[in-house]
Amino acid sequence: MQGMPTVKLAKPIESLKVIQTPTIVIDVPSTGSGLQGEPYLSELEELESQKQQYAQLLQTVETIAARLQAVYERAVIEHRQGIAKLAVEIARKILAQKVKDGDYQIELIITEALNNAPTRQDIVVRLNQQDFARCQQMQQQGEPGLAGVKLVADSGIGPAQCVVDTPKGKVELLIDEHLEQVARALIKAV
Repeated sequence: MQGMPTVKLAKPIESLKVIQTPTIVIDVPSTGSGLQGEPYLSELEELESQKQQYAQLLQTVETIAARLQAVYERAVIEHRQGIAKLAVEIARKILAQKVKDGDYQIELIITEALNNAPTRQDIVVRLNQQDFARCQQMQQQGEPGLAGVKLVADSGIGPAQCVVDTPKGKVELLIDEHLEQVARALIKAV
């Protein structure tokens, strides 16, 4: 008997599906066929041996395919999570540079926070010193989004961020918290 059969492929296997388990049927001829006696039985035994080898080989290929599929799925999930984390870190660095350069509109940030506030009465907006000065100037110029809002400077709040205090609760618009929410949503979506 010759060595184990091998198959050379031009590309890596991407998926594998066994359609049907091969069946080998051996008909034993009746009298007069010329295939009688000891040589015929040894051929029959060899065929049976080959059948068992192919069945074992098929089982091995099915096991390898299942393991490869599990590795593939795990790798895809890990890569997606890594990509989501990387995307958030890139966004964090871009936002940090924009804030450092003063390239943001604090009035839009305040408007978003006010839209999420539980009430529109007795509102206090806390900002860092630089944003406070800008907003105070806009408020004096009649900026409609800041009408009826009390502005307070707070050194604990970073640039491009604010906290809206109301009698019914507060809304924090903080960059790191928003980025963490985005990261959780991206990872969960994976």
